[in-house]
Amino acid sequence: MPRHELRERAHEYLRLVNLERFADRFPHELSGGMQQRVAIARALAYEPQLLLMDEPFGALDSFTRQELQELLVEVWQRTGKTVLYVTHNIGEAVYLADRIVVFATNPGRIKSIFSIDVPRPRDPLAGEVVEIQREVTAQIDAR
Repeated sequence: MPRHELRERAHEYLRLVNLERFADRFPHELSGGMQQRVAIARALAYEPQLLLMDEPFGALDSFTRQELQELLVEVWQRTGKTVLYVTHNIGEAVYLADRIVVFATNPGRIKSIFSIDVPRPRDPLAGEVVEIQREVTAQIDAR
């Protein structure tokens, strides 16, 4: 791919994650949340069919985590990419997912699957969202 097309693609994905103003910065000059946005943009720049995210927001403060959850929903809606998101945070899973897969321990097998039919944008404190969190938690707690 020609250099100008690569640069154009990089700027397109930086715009998608609201970092176009920081295109000339080095990673160590960015906050943790900004570094996560860059990681999302970098992954999307390869134009994968599937985006695998394993606990991507685990090390962030709660405000930044919520902001990036909202950004991820926007990115998903704009790109239509399939996202496989691994998390131990049940609230985050219910907020982000269309489907939640709960695994059993030792050996790791699928224990249950929940379909999340709550329209977006989702209010994480809405009764139906909290009820799904309770159901998922009960399934995880059931030995």
